[in-house]
Amino acid sequence: MKITLLTLLLLWVGIFQPADPLISAKDYDVHEFHRSKQSSKSPKRVYIQKFRALFEVYEEASASTAGSKNDRANRSTTVSGTNTRMGVQLSGVDIPDFQKIVDDAYADFVAQLEAEGYEIISAEEAGKTDYYSGYTKIEGGASSTDQATGYVMVTPTGYDYWVTGVSNSGREKGTFTDTSSKLSKDLDDAYVAEATFIFPFVNLDASSTSFANYASSKVKADINLRMAAAVGAADNEQMSLGKFAKGFTTSPTQERLASQVRFVAGHMASSPLFDSSTALKRDVYFGGIFAEDKLVEVTSAEVATFSKTAYPQLVMVSGGEMTLASHYVACDHDKYIEFAQGSIKEMIGNGISNFKELVKD
Repeated sequence: MKITLLTLLLLWVGIFQPADPLISAKDYDVHEFHRSKQSSKSPKRVYIQKFRALFEVYEEASASTAGSKNDRANRSTTVSGTNTRMGVQLSGVDIPDFQKIVDDAYADFVAQLEAEGYEIISAEEAGKTDYYSGYTKIEGGASSTDQATGYVMVTPTGYDYWVTGVSNSGREKGTFTDTSSKLSKDLDDAYVAEATFIFPFVNLDASSTSFANYASSKVKADINLRMAAAVGAADNEQMSLGKFAKGFTTSPTQERLASQVRFVAGHMASSPLFDSSTALKRDVYFGGIFAEDKLVEVTSAEVATFSKTAYPQLVMVSGGEMTLASHYVACDHDKYIEFAQGSIKEMIGNGISNFKELVKD
């Protein structure tokens, strides 16, 4: 059989051509700021102030209508109130899976920086700065469900970081403020890095309808793993993102938490002199992970008419007073890990690449 050079080339392309990236170039939001050639003044040292991933494991929403009664000359018309609640829980992956994803990502992040000649500053050294005076050191590698409703926050094993304190409920204080250039100044203008990745899996939409003779409350769920560009108080409060934001808000100026890889250095007034940020313009969705991608729960009530009499009457209402819906949504374990790991790896690679290019300027 004769095999031509063209045939071999086509075979090579089919076998070795890289797969399309999970995050396309048009999805990235890259911010660059470099003033007074700050990189020439900064040593090749990096302190990783924040490294965490947040995995949504539970979400709930509710919708309701108020009951109504209309008295007429010879009859009473009653429409009951409705209340529909839906809780959706992720199954198929668990804490050890999340921990491995984050541990591998952190090792990759450190390895790429060290390969470029950067020294990683330890938490112990950073803790000696004035910036961290009075702070509390937290040991990484312990997942936490106390930071935000419905999410598990995971930090790398062996990675320590600093917070202003921990509340009685277990919520960390001061963990989610913006990376401060003041810390860079205290570290002799070294680079301060943040890497954050947020993975919701469900969107809940709650709605209600009321007419003279009918009332209905509905909750819909769209299920799809994604890396979120950002979440915060301004985003879809009916989806409980308001609660999510409150879990991370530590000051009136902190309005959102973003998936990003960021490096800052230097300090002037309240801003860094060097700022390389690689984030997302929009949420990035990953398909094929869930067999079930839509859920709907409805509670409805219709008119019940009773003739008036001279004696007391037991009034019955139609429709349910409350429907409680609990759903466990199973994911494909291997695909979930593949997409979460792959998207984090891509964002880290792009974040470091953008950082390296800005350092050259």
